[in-house]
Amino acid sequence: MTYYCSVADVGLRLGLDSAQRSRASSRITSCIRRATIKIDQCFKDYGRDEPSKSTQSNTLNGAITAGATTLTLTSGTAFSTSGNGNVDGDSFTWSGKSTHQLTGVTGLSFDHASGVTVEEGEFAHVVREICGDIASGLYLEDEATHQKSDDMRGYNLRERGYIELQRLAHLGSV
Repeated sequence: MTYYCSVADVGLRLGLDSAQRSRASSRITSCIRRATIKIDQCFKDYGRDEPSKSTQSNTLNGAITAGATTLTLTSGTAFSTSGNGNVDGDSFTWSGKSTHQLTGVTGLSFDHASGVTVEEGEFAHVVREICGDIASGLYLEDEATHQKSDDMRGYNLRERGYIELQRLAHLGSV
């Protein structure tokens, strides 16, 4: 199963170092799985397709202007032949690909400098953040089940993730 976020995403939110992430990896992965299912179900509830789980990422190799029809990447080999993506949060679609270029690009609204991040998935970066919040909240709440604590961080993270998820699924865009 492919997930919307990683153990590292959740570990950073929880303030875990690499050794702590390794020890908690299976519990964190379980929370990520639950968050991914929640995200998919929320999109289905609003009658939308599941968001892309593709998190391919690279950087622009050369600046582009608004309305550009070709993007040159440092390495485009991992990107799909066609799809949706975003450049530094600016959503676009493409219809073709050569080795390091996405062609038939439409929808770019802003100029972008060389070296900025290009991600596959129209709002993959947003869904990744939402998944990280929900999974972190679930993890903290699961851990609090075995401790007596009035810590509300887990609840707050999870609720923030759910609110943003519902807004994204309802609107269908960022």
